[in-house]
Amino acid sequence: MKISPIQNFSIISSQQTKANNNHTKFASNQLSSDMVVLQNKPKKKSISFGNLNEAALTLAKQLPLEDRIASLFDVFKRGDIITVGKNLKETQRALKNSLDSLDHVIKRIFFIEDDNIQGSLAFYKNATGDKEILNINNFDLYLSNSTGQEALKPNNSFYVTTDDILYIGDMGIKIKDEPKTNLSFQRHIFSKVFDFTKDSQDIIKRQNTKELKSLVLDTQEKNKPLTFADIGGQDKAIEELKKGVLFPIKYPEAFENIKVNHGIILTGPPGTGKTLIAESLANESNAFFLKLNGSELKSKWVGESEENLRTLFEGAIENQPSIIVFDEFDSVAKKRDKVDNYSAEFVNQFLSIMSDIEKQGDDVYILATTNKIEMLDDAIMRSGRFGKHIQIGLPDLQGTRQILDIHTAKKPLDESINKEALSKKLFDIHATGADIARLSSDAHNNAFERVGIFDKMSNGTFVKSDIDNLKITNEDFEQAINNFIKERQVKERKKIGYN
Repeated sequence: MKISPIQNFSIISSQQTKANNNHTKFASNQLSSDMVVLQNKPKKKSISFGNLNEAALTLAKQLPLEDRIASLFDVFKRGDIITVGKNLKETQRALKNSLDSLDHVIKRIFFIEDDNIQGSLAFYKNATGDKEILNINNFDLYLSNSTGQEALKPNNSFYVTTDDILYIGDMGIKIKDEPKTNLSFQRHIFSKVFDFTKDSQDIIKRQNTKELKSLVLDTQEKNKPLTFADIGGQDKAIEELKKGVLFPIKYPEAFENIKVNHGIILTGPPGTGKTLIAESLANESNAFFLKLNGSELKSKWVGESEENLRTLFEGAIENQPSIIVFDEFDSVAKKRDKVDNYSAEFVNQFLSIMSDIEKQGDDVYILATTNKIEMLDDAIMRSGRFGKHIQIGLPDLQGTRQILDIHTAKKPLDESINKEALSKKLFDIHATGADIARLSSDAHNNAFERVGIFDKMSNGTFVKSDIDNLKITNEDFEQAINNFIKERQVKERKKIGYN
């Protein structure tokens, strides 16, 4: 390999020759740039180390890749990943696509740049301290040893031991415990290290703290799935969903001669709980549950391949009984026209799938939520597709009280709070379920502000005992409601120039 000469530099200066006479051989083998000194001193010039660093890296790349990897095996620990690739960006992208295969937090990433490799490699230590190779490519790797050769599929991993040979493309890499020569002085040249230890330690600490808390908390109560009991003010809608979906799933023998609607539209203003009701329905029926919103449908399914949408439903059919919820359905299933080809393709494919589900009698139910039902395509709305429409409206006074009870059940309310009067105020301002949840949290924050909890948090003096006797008062709720009304008025105020 030919390297461009570097003007005015040598590995050892003339002044150091005598002092380092016994170490000449050692010095000539080192690539570290911190040993570089000026050869000629008479003229002071601006010095650039760019060419030297490039030359050192070029020279380092001539070291066998298996030796460079083995050198990093000496220093890598649980939480580290050794990656190899032509460039950092490609390797980063490949590793990102395989993150689901890792079972630990990444603390450090080592990167070795190699011009000849056809793809990327990633080595890590598992929980028992053994080395594994994770295939982060979209093609197979091959591992050869004394017992034969095996293919390693994308996103899968193998144990690797000394003398195994890993094949990536037409390159074979021998797994070594240590390099042929000591490369510890060259590591910083042929590899880059990205240290995330501090960030990962913060993540681990938070997770450990959460797990320790679970020892003294009633986690079953805290993490219980959402059910109809957690939904207030929508008794009529819930009753219709029980008859239309829950009972057919739980008691199929009673519905053998009854035509069941497999598509239901939940319509109503934003914040009334349409999605929460659908999720609780899935939990009540123990059905396979999948939720997608309009933006996800556009990016993942519409326009890419009609087959992808069919694959989604095939998964639901395989796991039936199933409930699929499409949020913001109007964004993808609106009336077909010649302009919006994506929506037209989606509607056509959707109609075909719905017809198949109806003919086969699959235990698959599709719930679509929208607050713009008038925008949906007429063919979607007919019987046999989405023939049943359930209105999810604003809660009545009794429903408002139910929702308030749900969202304040675990909050420290002052005994002076009159829930009947508070519910009447919320009902009068036409608060939705989402509004009541927000106002309950705002009142709690107002209590924090009132007694100076946020100030203590800012100063770093907060301790748990500061909130032991905290109570949310009527005034805290009044302030939250007044602010809410002001915000709503600002949003509804007409802009200048509008009639």
